[in-house]
Amino acid sequence: MALPKINESPKYKVTVPSTGEQVFYRPFYVKEQKVLLMAMEAQDQELVLKAMVDTIVSCVESDLNIESLATFDVEYLFTKIRAKSVGETSTIILNCTECEHGNEYTLNLENIDMEIPGNLPNITLNDKFTLQMRYPKYTSMLESFKDKKDMTMTDLMFSMAIESLDKLLTEEEIINFDDESAEEKIAFLDNLNTDQFNQIVEFVQALPKLEHLIEFQCESCNHENKQTLSGIQDFFS
Repeated sequence: MALPKINESPKYKVTVPSTGEQVFYRPFYVKEQKVLLMAMEAQDQELVLKAMVDTIVSCVESDLNIESLATFDVEYLFTKIRAKSVGETSTIILNCTECEHGNEYTLNLENIDMEIPGNLPNITLNDKFTLQMRYPKYTSMLESFKDKKDMTMTDLMFSMAIESLDKLLTEEEIINFDDESAEEKIAFLDNLNTDQFNQIVEFVQALPKLEHLIEFQCESCNHENKQTLSGIQDFFS
């Protein structure tokens, strides 16, 4: 005889940042939490991202095109699900900028939000070529992690630059980067001059991300600190 389900899962609503779509979700269960803990203990970026996405797939109960999610969508949705699953606070350690003492800080995850710019910018390379940009998809970043297990920050920046390329607008045609091979896209970036590439880097660096300003007084030296948490790793350190 099958054991009964003990808990009725509450339903919550959240907005997907990149699309404005509203979806309903439930907290995650122990079986999903175990997968997350194992991935985080392994300290493997690919495993952590995959576990986060698998959690979203399991917990979101509305129709949601998972493969269309941007990288920051995954971070935001996971944070909201985590807040309703194991508590709306996260205890993190913040180092004082004056004495470097590690201060324990309790962060309310419900206060975390994300600002999305109104329109994606186009980048004018010269008078003949314009780049139409897009938000990099988490599926593309997973592929990048598979290709490079020991990915450096430079590797990550270059991969995100490639995945942010949507279309190249020319005087005669519109070239869709999805129709080009990885080698062609790399060659395209390699052929840019420094100023042109830096415009792409600036777009990547300005991508929406989880950010939250924290002010705290050091318990050791009483120094008043201001620190901005940026990226999901800062919220669960």
